[in-house]
Amino acid sequence: MSTDPRQERTLGQLVASASQDISTLVRGEIALAKAEVSVQLKKAGAGGGLLAGAAVVAFYSVYFLFTTIVEGLVALGLWRWLSYLIVTVFMLLVAALLAWLGARKMKTVQPVPEKAIANAEGTVEALKAAVAAPGTMPPAPRPPWDRPASTTTADVTGAAAGPSGTAGAPGPATSTPHDPSRGA
Repeated sequence: MSTDPRQERTLGQLVASASQDISTLVRGEIALAKAEVSVQLKKAGAGGGLLAGAAVVAFYSVYFLFTTIVEGLVALGLWRWLSYLIVTVFMLLVAALLAWLGARKMKTVQPVPEKAIANAEGTVEALKAAVAAPGTMPPAPRPPWDRPASTTTADVTGAAAGPSGTAGAPGPATSTPHDPSRGA
């Protein structure tokens, strides 16, 4: 009688484990997509803030433009309205600069989560390869929530000793246990 806990799992437990693995995978893909989209939304927020700043400055510059025209008509003197005009032109230049920076920032926004899509496509390809050639891919280690309480780390990796030959030494496993469900 073998002490390998994987031989004692029922079909229902295997299906539940596979369902849990797929659920964890899907949750991970969704988390990656959320993280990627949030970075793009932050860029869009910065560009939108610059455009809003440009709109506020342009709005206030309209007041100075009208004040300049009024002062020019009333006084017909160069010095007073010229100062208003200089302020107005300066504010319009600031608004143009903010608008240009905001538009440039908005062009860098990529709303498509490319990394998440590439990762999902890789997962689909790996699943297709596993279905097409069963038993050719090494099994993944069991997640911590699926390990029996009495199983130690050395039991799960299949090695009772580390690379130095002493039990409990850290390091990669030196061998893997035989899995009877893999055929040979």
